[in-house]
This record gives sequence, C-alpha cells and structure tokens, in this order.
Amino acid sequence: MARIRGNRFGSSISNAFQAIAVLILISVPARAAGFIPVENPDAFASGVVMEISTDKLAEAAKVIADQIGKPEAAATLGNAFKVFDGKTFDFSAKVIDKEYNNVLRQIVHYSYIKDLGFVYFRFNFKKSSSGWILANFTFKDEPNELFPRDFIER
Repeated sequence: MARIRGNRFGSSISNAFQAIAVLILISVPARAAGFIPVENPDAFASGVVMEISTDKLAEAAKVIADQIGKPEAAATLGNAFKVFDGKTFDFSAKVIDKEYNNVLRQIVHYSYIKDLGFVYFRFNFKKSSSGWILANFTFKDEPNELFPRDFIER
C-alpha cells in the first residue's frame, strides 16, 4: 500500500512509507476510545501538512499520535516522517475535502517535493458525540496517476 513505485528513492524511503501505513492501520481502530476530538478537520489537516513541510516532523508526529489516542506512537511516526527531512516542499494544496452528511469526512493534501516527487497526505475523520475523530492518516507517493491507487474514497 505505501510502497514507492519503481523504488526509485531507495529501500529506506520505501520502508518509511510502509512503516507509517502499518502504524496507523494498526493503531487507530484499537485505540479509538482514547482519541482527542478534532474541532476543525480542515485546519487540523492543513496544520499537519504545514508542520511537515517546514521540517517540524516531530511536532507533526506528536499531534497525529495524540489525536489517535496513542502518544507512544509519536517516535515511530516521526521516524517515518524522516523521508521529508531537509526536503523542499515546492507546492502544497488541499485537493479533496469530501464530507458525507456531516458524519464522515476525507481530506487529501497534495505536495510536490523537490528530490522526492509527488506525495499525498490523506486524513479520514469520523464523527462521534464528542466531535471529529482522526480515524486514519496516511501518506503515499504517486508519480504517474492523479491519485494513488485505492487512496481516495470514490
């Protein structure tokens, strides 16, 4: 799922992308009860991408890990974010903000990163009586298609 196509960036980057996918997919469902509600999903997603793009990788990892109710995962997530360390984010924008009946919401940000390529950051939120839950976060590259395969809800 999180493998870089053609492995043109080397196995360590591919491993970092795989680590983030495994971390988030395993962590969120098991810990949904310990989440911290997200007041504004749009601002949250934009803020995380901004932190990553300005080399505040540890901060971005901590805020995501805290939101999913698993603060001990911040170090692992921070290691996965090292793929972005020292990279220049040439362009970033929100490309999808799809809401379903004010209960489910998917936000995708796209970034072009010099010396790395095209990367997408996906945030899936679900609503509870306490507010929005960050149910899933992942990032993935895609050099050829508009969106990575099986990355967005259609």
